[in-house]
Amino acid sequence: MSDSSRDPLDRVVNHVLLPAPGTYEIDPIHTFVTFRAQHLIVGRVRGRFESVTGTAIIAQEPTESMVDVQIAATSISTLMSLRDDDLRSAHYLDVERYPTIAYRSSRLAEEPNGKWLLSGDLTIRDTTRPVDLVVSFGGAVADSYGNARLAFQARGSITRMDFGLDHELEKEAGGKKVRGDILIDIDAELVRPL
Repeated sequence: MSDSSRDPLDRVVNHVLLPAPGTYEIDPIHTFVTFRAQHLIVGRVRGRFESVTGTAIIAQEPTESMVDVQIAATSISTLMSLRDDDLRSAHYLDVERYPTIAYRSSRLAEEPNGKWLLSGDLTIRDTTRPVDLVVSFGGAVADSYGNARLAFQARGSITRMDFGLDHELEKEAGGKKVRGDILIDIDAELVRPL
């Protein structure tokens, strides 16, 4: 397909489909930040954060693109109110003192098979650690309101102990060391006026 017949919402760089440059806002209604956390080593608890905002700047040079995301810590939901209250407490997220979880990218690098490695700093409570996410571009479309919409999927993992979220973790894990015990899945939709 020639460049003149391409949709203006996307582009091809080095044979890889990418979104058009611009500043896009996260659509919180169509963005899902979900996680799976180890429970007693053998099981998993699933949950999500229901309030996510942020901005992605898609640069002309793709590797110069950046992301800045804020998550309301109090919006955590595992569909069990007793557990959610505990996760919001000072034992874990301490939402009264630290209401926002933040992620700010620092580097974007192309990976094989059309994927990208997004490196950045994740801040939970008063702790900031580097976290990598593997990102895929899901496509671009114009909606019926005259906005450009982009979709991205991202995956990564963190370790609770790295962020001080280890209340009773050693007891829960039977004294075993636990690494990468929270798996993160993100389905993000971003929007900007055309």
